Amino acid sequence: MDTSPPASPMLTSTTSRDYGLADSGCPVHAATIGVADLARSSALYREQLGLDLLGEQRLSGRAFETHWGLPPGSKATLQVLGEARFPCGRLALIEFDAPGRRRVREIEDQSMFGLINLNFYSDDIFAHSRRLEAAGCAPWSEPQEHDMGAMGKPIEVMLEGPDGIVINLIELRGDPGARVLRTRAWIDDHGGFNRCGTTPMVTTSHHVKEYDPAREFYTRVLGMSVRNDLVLGGENMERFTRYPRGARARDTYLQGNHVYGKIALMHPLNFACEDVIPKAVAPNIGYLAQTFLVDDLAAALALAAQVGATTFSPPVEMELAPLGRVTAAIVRNPGSGALQELIEAPRR
Repeated sequence: MDTSPPASPMLTSTTSRDYGLADSGCPVHAATIGVADLARSSALYREQLGLDLLGEQRLSGRAFETHWGLPPGSKATLQVLGEARFPCGRLALIEFDAPGRRRVREIEDQSMFGLINLNFYSDDIFAHSRRLEAAGCAPWSEPQEHDMGAMGKPIEVMLEGPDGIVINLIELRGDPGARVLRTRAWIDDHGGFNRCGTTPMVTTSHHVKEYDPAREFYTRVLGMSVRNDLVLGGENMERFTRYPRGARARDTYLQGNHVYGKIALMHPLNFACEDVIPKAVAPNIGYLAQTFLVDDLAAALALAAQVGATTFSPPVEMELAPLGRVTAAIVRNPGSGALQELIEAPRR
């Protein structure tokens, strides 16, 4: 479920504060996904969700192998999808050339520890849900309205996307003055919805075993700020998320300096979850990493070590479409072990 920050009395289109945006912090640059069939997955996100192809590249060589922990001779094809004017909310789809690839998520719900879903705003959730269903994405339920009081009444639906990825559509609705309408105002003031009536990736979920270390990583290393912190439960949530009866979960929204690329940090409070993180590595199929652009990789890695993140792969230099020459490293989030890819932003 996606919500927006507290409202201000007036709505204008002049400063970040008018929309309730954070002034700093790194949003999610991309969700990095290992795909079974690049052409099929790319077509769905481009044709049904309106994302553009921003870069394509064959990956190989020692730096690539080191970065993803792969054996010599490994190769892959990368496509980056998103909207060129926004440096966040993108998808990095990678099809690895490797035998015996395993699917990361095999359960039919999201009672799991790891990286899970991709959220997109929709201007007509019922039409988009039907269109995705026709394209092979099975919905978990009919779109559900969440009456969140002053925040508004967003309507959401979860669908099974390709590669074990859950696609979460959200239509922002509410009475005049509802907080979610401030986010809708930002979209309208910044070019509107794309050709399919959707947006880049708004939010992505991370289900963690240990809440405090996970939150520390996002707030201290990446400078994200907490926008909402709620305990969710009830029949409506159970239908929408396919959590078990009586489930309760802590749901914290963290935001960088953009509407897109937020984190939904979920911590199950009273129900068991499957740990899929050991499988969420290359060359497997599924959600492998959250990717962030940082100004100073060495400083980010030092902070990551301070909050208990461990190294998955050391810094390497490589060409990475569409960014060009970058330095990148991967660490494991201290609250779950999920991969967090840090890329030093190229100097412009």
